[in-house]
Amino acid sequence: MSNSAYTVSSVVAEICERAGLPFGKFDTTLLDGYVWGMQITNEQAAYEHLQTLADAYFFDISNRGGVVTFVPRGGEPVREISEDDLIGDSADEVTRKSPEEIVRVLNLNYYDLDGGIDTDKQTSDRSIDTRGEGEETVNSPLVLETDFAARQVAIAHKVMIEEQKGDLSITLPDSYLDLTPGDVVKFRDDRLRVDEVNIDVGKQQYKLVYDRKSAYQSQAFGIPPVPAPPPVSHVPGPTTIQFIDSHILSSGDDTQLGYYMAISGQSSAWRGAVVELSLDGGQSYIQSRTRTVSQIMGELITPLRSHKREIPDPVNTCQVQILTPNSMLENRTLAQMLNRQNRALIGNEIINFGEAEEVSPGVWEIGYFLRGRLGTEIPAEHPTGTRFVLLSRNYLEYIATDAYNIGQNLTFRATSIGSSTETTITETFTAQSQTERAPSQLRARRDDGNLIIEWFGVGNHGGRNAVLHSQYFTGYRVDVGGNITDTQSETLTVPDPGSPTTIRVHQINSITGPGPAAEITV
Repeated sequence: MSNSAYTVSSVVAEICERAGLPFGKFDTTLLDGYVWGMQITNEQAAYEHLQTLADAYFFDISNRGGVVTFVPRGGEPVREISEDDLIGDSADEVTRKSPEEIVRVLNLNYYDLDGGIDTDKQTSDRSIDTRGEGEETVNSPLVLETDFAARQVAIAHKVMIEEQKGDLSITLPDSYLDLTPGDVVKFRDDRLRVDEVNIDVGKQQYKLVYDRKSAYQSQAFGIPPVPAPPPVSHVPGPTTIQFIDSHILSSGDDTQLGYYMAISGQSSAWRGAVVELSLDGGQSYIQSRTRTVSQIMGELITPLRSHKREIPDPVNTCQVQILTPNSMLENRTLAQMLNRQNRALIGNEIINFGEAEEVSPGVWEIGYFLRGRLGTEIPAEHPTGTRFVLLSRNYLEYIATDAYNIGQNLTFRATSIGSSTETTITETFTAQSQTERAPSQLRARRDDGNLIIEWFGVGNHGGRNAVLHSQYFTGYRVDVGGNITDTQSETLTVPDPGSPTTIRVHQINSITGPGPAAEITV
């Protein structure tokens, strides 16, 4: 810590004393952190200077028993509000902010401790959040350290997104008089922060805003104000590479047989990698390409148990160590999950998750899943160490390949830009992008010596009322007790071979042949 730094507590106390507030009438003991410098003028009221510090260091200013108290954000709830104590029905009206109020890019202009007299800028870019649009800049008169400024703008952005959920007003009796602005409460299983209090005879009206504890944590690194040789700890480091042999994630990927590739750096200094393919086990490499887009990925540090694919999984949770620097996960509603948001790969199972909470720096607990998406298999358990890859299509590369590579081992080498550090993996290509899924709702009935068999085909891309088969789909193969029939229809009538008879129906792809079967015995 620089010798020129002052504690936040001492700076706030100095402003209070200069404003004429007697000692003992303010309490700064809860404040933590350091201030490296601040512009103060007599033209601004003391409260404006205090609010500047509150915005930067995330604390609330509250009157508690006649003492001005400065309450840090991110604390534990002090009370749980009972539904039975509510006066009136105002709590049923939540004032939500428009999604357009969330900016995709938030800039902080400030004075850097290692910079000159000109302001410097740190940025929080939430491009993965499809809700946000536009850009906003906040100007601060504070002198800050580079990394501290980067963390503060990242936190401010997360708080902005959390508060987009809105606010609600409730009226409570005198038994809640101890609640003041800055207090965190639990109400209807939600975490909220008291923002305003209006006192009346025998009752108080409280304005509550949604609050998330992990929003006040960040491990972001800032961009130095002047060019400097990177320290040893900031060398590009290795590249993590993931070969994703899965069903197609976008309709535009149905043009050719192929697979997905995701890469990520493990250092904040990572700027991309050169990825090469080998078809002979690494003796020679071809198809070199440069990638600078980092995908969010990591690995499970707690296992994830199995669940039915037919219904959401609200029971299981798992913790994920995110290896991509400065990455964050977001909560999503069920409707958003069904619209392909928060889609991820755990092992080889495609899932969607609705809940994400950063329980410690870089460690996220995720839950409320949709399981076995796009027909992927659900194992009995995903053990610790299983890969996790966020499937943001814009951050993945779809690489076309030839049919003769099906069943072959493909070796990939990723070399970080600006470094000789190499990462090599070898995977077997199974052509899942053109493997048809099993039909659904297979059923059969006997009628006058015949078996009448019906089913529904399952497409591999599209959505809503326009689910389509692959352009390489050629029809169905029906196996009735060993007798094979290929058809374009979703129904087939054959002579009844007697009971019991096993019926299997496959969808056929001209590249990969019959896919997995739907099966019944009648």
